[in-house]
Formats: sequence, structure tokens, C-alpha cells
Amino acid sequence: MTADVLAGISIENVGWDHGEAVRLRTEQQREIDARYAPPGTPSVTSGPDPRDQVDPSIVFATLLLRVDGEPAGHAAMRDLSGRDDHQGGLHPDGTAEVKRVYVAPDFRGRGLSRTLMRAAEDVARAAGVRHLILESGLMQPESLGLYLRLGYEPVEPFGVFADEPDSRCFGKWLVPDPSPSSDGPPLIEPVETRPETREVPWDDPAAAALRRGMWAFHQERYPELVRDVEARGGYDAVDAERGRDARATFLATLVGQPVGCATLAAAQVGPAHLTADPMIGYAGLAQSGVGVGAEDPSGFEMRSVFVDPSARRAGVAKALVRQIEESARRRGGRALYLVTGVRQPEALRFYVGLGYRPVLPYPPHDAPDPLLLFLGRKLA
Repeated sequence: MTADVLAGISIENVGWDHGEAVRLRTEQQREIDARYAPPGTPSVTSGPDPRDQVDPSIVFATLLLRVDGEPAGHAAMRDLSGRDDHQGGLHPDGTAEVKRVYVAPDFRGRGLSRTLMRAAEDVARAAGVRHLILESGLMQPESLGLYLRLGYEPVEPFGVFADEPDSRCFGKWLVPDPSPSSDGPPLIEPVETRPETREVPWDDPAAAALRRGMWAFHQERYPELVRDVEARGGYDAVDAERGRDARATFLATLVGQPVGCATLAAAQVGPAHLTADPMIGYAGLAQSGVGVGAEDPSGFEMRSVFVDPSARRAGVAKALVRQIEESARRRGGRALYLVTGVRQPEALRFYVGLGYRPVLPYPPHDAPDPLLLFLGRKLA
């Protein structure tokens, strides 16, 4: 009956209504209610959201993880093949969703969530699942970080929470992805040189041209942004507005040709934001005054990181990020943050590979926006 035993850890596939599994799901719901409760209001646990009641008949695995016999973790999977995706279509055959991934607080920090997810993937493969998907939220940055490090990438919203601005959906192909990769080989022959970076004014013509290229890229992947930018006076007005917040702008060149840019700006958050209890949330941090607010000089934001497509995979982005990090350190920065989009999996892989992890939303981006993900890292 035991699926895996290692150093006191066992994983068993039990029934959805198994008593210990039900208890762990109830504990998880209590924590979720606390994290997403509006600021200043008590959280009330009333059970799972009625929109998201799980039909046990399509649950093909409920994994119960024990540590030395004590129930410590839970994960379940349900078959979504051919079922409503709540976006006007049906899930393809071979699609399953991971649900209710949870490790009890006393057992955290031991890598058990990763162990559970690996076990879930093994069970899913054995069941013929091709694409494993899941849903989480911005107030669960540690969960988002786990999924990103395990190779899950953002997918378009699905399910009953598809219209929730705090919801984020991810997926991982357990067999080769049938879609063309957006992260292909460089478009030019590799050059036998390293990129050079130098600080330039915000309105440097080469940097300005690269930012305009970035806007063209965003228009293609995020057409929803066009109306917002037009409402703020158009691209030129928005670009000038962002320039007023810039602390330093860097230009990258390859063999003398401008190929990339990045900007450092002050952030209204500090290092405490990286380690904050998500159940406190940003509002709780603001009330306590811990590491939050424009008066904190130790937090910085990295913006407008862009590399011309012809020069990608030549180390340009990494050189720019390292330059931004060093610039923040010279200014007393102890933490660096950034915002990226859910339709840029290649950017997410890049930043996660450099040690950036999901963080709570922060101002001025803390208004709900379903397109954004928030990352940060300490600069010690």
C-alpha cells in the first residue's frame, strides 16, 4: 500500500474521503481563508469555495504523506479530459489537475512539498496523463516558487477561478510539449565576445529605441495593455513617466551594436517583504511599517529589461541583470524586485535560474492584475 518510504517518509494513495486526508484539507482551507481575507476582517473557515467542489468520481489519486507515521502532507489529482475549462472550451484528453497540495506547518522546510509533487507526477504518468495543470494564488508565493522551480510554466486561466485577478494557473508537460517552443536558437550566428554594459541617460537614443522594441513585443503578447497605455496618454507619455522614477539605465552592446537595456528604480518595499508571512499580506506589513514604504531606501526594482531577439542566448540579459544588481548594492540596496508577465515563460525560467523567487504583490503594482507575477531576491 505504501508508495514510497524514505527516512521515515511514506506516501500512500488513499480514498478522497479518508479521515486524515479530510483533516489536512480542512487545515489547508483555514490557512487559505486567512491569507485571502480582506485587510482588517477576520477570516472565517466555511469549507472549500462552493464553486470549486471536487467531484470524487474523477479523482484518480489522493496522496497522503506521513512522517514517522504522522499525517503531514496531501495532494490529489482529478481527470479533466474533455471537461469544461470555463473559458469556452474543453480540456484535451490526457489533462489532469493537481488539487489541494498541502504540507502541515510543523513539517515545512524539509522539502516535503517537492516530494509530494514528484510523487504526483509519477502517479499521473502511470495513469497516462500528458499535461498536468494546477491553480494557485498571489498570496501563496512559496507555492508559486515551488511550481516554478519544478518546471511548471504559466498557462492561460482555467477553471472556476479563471476570472479571479489573484489566481494564477500553471502547467507542465509530462511528455514532450507538442507546441512549438518559443525559446528557440538565437537568430544570428553566435559571436565570440561577451556583451559590454554601460550606464546611459534614460533618454539615450539607443536605449529608447530598445524600449520601443520592448513595447512592440508587449503589444503582441499582451494586447490588453494597449488600451491602458492609450488611456495614460500613449507610449511616449508612459515612457517619460517611467523615466522620472529611474535611478540608473544601462545599455548592453555586442561587437559595438546596442542589443539590450535595463533600468533600476526605487521600490516601495524592503527586504522584510521577501520573508513576510503571506498571511499578514501587504496590508499587514504596511500597518506594521516593516520594510514597506517609499521611505525605505533598501528596496529597488528592476524594470524594462529587454534584449533584441537577434542577440538572445548571448548572455546579454544576464549581464544586464548583474549590472542592475551591482548598481542597487552601490546605492545601499538589500533587495531587488521585478514584475514580469504570465505569457513570458522564458523570462520566468531565466529569473528563477538567477535566484529570484515569487513575492507578495507590492506597490504601485499591488492592485489586482491577472497578467502579472512578482519576483524578488536579497542582495546580501
